[in-house]
Amino acid sequence: MKYLPKSRSRHPYRRSLLILSGVFGAGVVIFFLLDSLILSLITPAWKADNIVSVKVRDFSGFFSSRSGLMTENARLRESVASLELRLASLSAELGGEGDLLALFGRTSEEVGILAAVLTHPPQTPYDILVIDAGFKDGVALGQRVVLPEGSIIGEVTEVFAGLSKVRLYTSSGMKTNAVLERNNMAVILEGTGAGNFRIEVPRETVVEIGDRILSPDLSARLLGIVEDSAVEPTDFFKEVLARSPVNIFNLRFVLIKR
Repeated sequence: MKYLPKSRSRHPYRRSLLILSGVFGAGVVIFFLLDSLILSLITPAWKADNIVSVKVRDFSGFFSSRSGLMTENARLRESVASLELRLASLSAELGGEGDLLALFGRTSEEVGILAAVLTHPPQTPYDILVIDAGFKDGVALGQRVVLPEGSIIGEVTEVFAGLSKVRLYTSSGMKTNAVLERNNMAVILEGTGAGNFRIEVPRETVVEIGDRILSPDLSARLLGIVEDSAVEPTDFFKEVLARSPVNIFNLRFVLIKR
């Protein structure tokens, strides 16, 4: 009797399926391990990136808030400077001279032409302003230029249709009659540029820092403020240094007096 050879396996694909399942399972395990490893490596980078992002936002916020504070600080300084200038410009009114002038039918108040400053030092040389009012607005040569707060700063030297040039009294070499308030002494202010003056007075004259220098007319407008003084033992005169009461590098509006 002959017997047929036994089949090695009733399911020839079982071994292949088992092998494939094993490979797949190993792959899942390896992938899981690699995935965990990759995540563990990347996570610190993500955390660092988040920290950097937060720091950048905080840094930007700091500069933004600081910029706002600086802007507000500049605005407040400008307001304080304007108030200080207005206070320093109160001269004849505080002394009662205004009432005396009114009694005799005189007044220091005048109508003026308001003009915006288009350019100012250092954009223009020699302490020159360019304003947006000209002869069509009523501006004429030689008219005085004052600030809304009251101090006088220069005069009109050139006039065009819609523009004018103003030479400041601080312009180098320009000489202006004035009065040293403390001594009621007539002096000559000589401009030295960049918003500064110099004057000469007898060496025995008492001059202190902060003393006011006024215009010699009825309005007695503020022209300058004493900054320093110097005298040598052999000198007969004392040199007094003064400055304009306003920052000429930041002028915005002026009044042209008719």
